[in-house]
Amino acid sequence: MRTKRWVLALAALALPVWAQEFAGSVGMDFLFAPDTPLEVDAAFTLALELGPGRVESRTVISLEGLEAEHLWLWWRVPGAGVTLRTGFTFDPCFSRWALGVSGGCCPFLLSGWFYLGNLAPACQTPNYTIGLVLDFGVGGEPGFLARSLIGFGVTHIYHLIDDDPWTDVVLVPGWYFEEALLHFAWSDPCWRLYTTWMFTYAGLGFGELGVSYRFLQPVVELAASLRVNSAFALDWAKLYLGITVDPVSIYSATAFNFAGFLWQEVGLRIQFAQVLIYSATRFDLAGLEWIKVGFELRF
Repeated sequence: MRTKRWVLALAALALPVWAQEFAGSVGMDFLFAPDTPLEVDAAFTLALELGPGRVESRTVISLEGLEAEHLWLWWRVPGAGVTLRTGFTFDPCFSRWALGVSGGCCPFLLSGWFYLGNLAPACQTPNYTIGLVLDFGVGGEPGFLARSLIGFGVTHIYHLIDDDPWTDVVLVPGWYFEEALLHFAWSDPCWRLYTTWMFTYAGLGFGELGVSYRFLQPVVELAASLRVNSAFALDWAKLYLGITVDPVSIYSATAFNFAGFLWQEVGLRIQFAQVLIYSATRFDLAGLEWIKVGFELRF
């Protein structure tokens, strides 16, 4: 009984603090791709943050019904500098479970990911496999950052460092070494330079170099990047221009290689207080590739 009283007392003290830290967002976006057959997707996103915990959900629905459900949960251990993260993916049946632990003592960072995945087609007889990713880092941004990632039973570990929170690694049969990634970056309030190199058991997979400059008043960002393949031949190069004049932001990204134009993407973001409205359109040589429009309400 005494223990129960202590727990209730601690909860009573913690709830007012967590209530002050409560935040979240809700949003929806629509993707239209004039493929054959026609692709029209709607995605509903929900994020809630209360104290040291956070929950994110993304539900994707197409013309054929439920396509996928992604659920992520975070927990930052108070005073320990450790973050626990777990996630479930359904497409629409169970596809993957992930568990991650990260922490360290400045300037060092250590994290690991464990994956349990189903390689079988959606809603067919399960074919389970496991994967593991180890992530070592030193430093941080702004300043100098160095990271090394090693994947066993998984590929596309590059997605763990890209800017898209909904991209992920790909599980493959067997629990063997698949990829290693080296990432180095340096940044200050205006400049950012980075290089990323991915290796497989066969040798070099790709190498990527990038540089960007950001003008602060008004906010204008210029960036250029390129990727070479295992034969050191140009895979692609990208040019990026972004301009922000509150409350409007626009950007343009163009990709090409030695053969010529690959694609062009144009985006628009409008932020009014806690409401964000955005759109993006991509074209290739064949014409329109896809259009995405959406909104997000933060509270």
